[in-house]
Amino acid sequence: MPGTVAVFALGCLVGIVASWWTVRAGTNLDYGDAMAHLTIAQRITDSRAPGLSQLGTVWLPLPHLLLLPLVQVEWLFSTGVAACILGSSCLGASCAALFRIMVRLDLGRAAQAVGLGVLLANPAYLYVGTTALTEPVLVAALMMCLAGLAGWAFSPRALSGGELAVFAGIPAALAVLTRYEGWALVISATIFVVIVVLRQGRGVRRAAVLAASFAGPSVAAVGWWLAYNLSVYGTPTEFLTGEYSAAAYTRVFADSGRLTTAGNPGLSLEVLGEAMLENIGLVALVVAAAGLVVMTLAWGLDNRSLLVWLAGTSTVFLFVSLTTGQHIMTNDLSLPTGAYNNRYVLSGLPWAALLAAVLVALVGARVRAHRLLTGLAMAAVAVGLVAQNLWWAEDPDTRVSVIQEAAVQHGAYREVKEVARWVGAHYDGGGILMDESSLLVTPVIGIDHAAYVNRATGPLFEATLQDPASEVRWIFMHREVETRVENESSVDRVTEAFVDAPDLLRRYVVVHETAAFVVYRRVDAG
Repeated sequence: MPGTVAVFALGCLVGIVASWWTVRAGTNLDYGDAMAHLTIAQRITDSRAPGLSQLGTVWLPLPHLLLLPLVQVEWLFSTGVAACILGSSCLGASCAALFRIMVRLDLGRAAQAVGLGVLLANPAYLYVGTTALTEPVLVAALMMCLAGLAGWAFSPRALSGGELAVFAGIPAALAVLTRYEGWALVISATIFVVIVVLRQGRGVRRAAVLAASFAGPSVAAVGWWLAYNLSVYGTPTEFLTGEYSAAAYTRVFADSGRLTTAGNPGLSLEVLGEAMLENIGLVALVVAAAGLVVMTLAWGLDNRSLLVWLAGTSTVFLFVSLTTGQHIMTNDLSLPTGAYNNRYVLSGLPWAALLAAVLVALVGARVRAHRLLTGLAMAAVAVGLVAQNLWWAEDPDTRVSVIQEAAVQHGAYREVKEVARWVGAHYDGGGILMDESSLLVTPVIGIDHAAYVNRATGPLFEATLQDPASEVRWIFMHREVETRVENESSVDRVTEAFVDAPDLLRRYVVVHETAAFVVYRRVDAG
């Protein structure tokens, strides 16, 4: 489709500029999860226990597999630039997919510019695109799936099931292996396929065949994930119920009375709405709401409208997840307040972008002097987005909750990062014992990952906790066992093993310490 490559390049360019800004400011590694994703990716090939089992089961595997070739370069790993490369590519893919959807919906150039503007002018989205967080990959996969569905549904010729599987089913499977919002999209998009085929008068049997063609790659992806969990952990549902699962995290919040959205749809809607307001923005949301009304009046529930509604699947999924207690999100309207997981709502940003584009297109098309009115609508949205960004820019650390959470974590990780830099500067060989589930700073240390003995090394880690001097020269740990952690798996097991067993450290001396952390070095190491 003419223009796709140019739009892809534009998205990549914007991502590169954003990456330059955050890497220069040192904020691309503020999120602990971002450092964890980089670490998981590198451990697959560079660790004392390499292999796909290093993917773990906390997160779905695709973002780590995409980072894998990039983190082979130590500089790209330690600076986080590997994530910037992936994020910029995903931003380009998302823009290209949005463009193709808008062309398939027969939206004009002005509408296309507005849609891309809403996507590219969002500071929260641009920021996460410079990190190793999973949102960039998720949004790219979701949008490529929708673009494939748009190409299939509005093609002048009937496309085969194979074409549907390749251009829409495979991107859906990529979303399935990225975040669980992708699982919800597969369900809603399969229903969309069935409706479109039946409306075309092609019969129930053909609808079933094409639905299976679309969903087939995603079913295979889910099957692989279940088989992986079974082979590594002994149960196919480890990702749902295991020590590192989302359920383990929410359990701590529930036990402490902080999972207040569970069973409370009203509060869930308020919290979700506040997250969208702070990160997608008032202007974009107002324009999108107007677009939703105008689209419904003009298109009803035809295939074009249903495709746009599909882009809202992840937002509906988040609301259901909050209400059922499967997700945690805190902001100014949550009980208690905070800044946690608000970035999840960014999966709904493309929906707002599509609706904004639809508004501009339909308003112009319904008026005789449509060129003038379209231009005025486009200008109004542009001015609104500029004003929104100027308001955000005055105080992004409090007005954009995604950036606010990054700022909070920047402060929380400041001390441990300083210690990590000290370790990296003074490291002179030998193994390093540390619990990476508690200390997520291996990119900051910036040394060969094969030096670490941590939970990911399995039996070696357990043996080293009993006799550290036989295996490692360095020990990096908390001074005391932390009691305020997100879940039990976040407790520093190295500290837990040694705090009441000083004899195990008799061959070590303290070489660096701060208020919260301590670094030991073996005294007899050559």
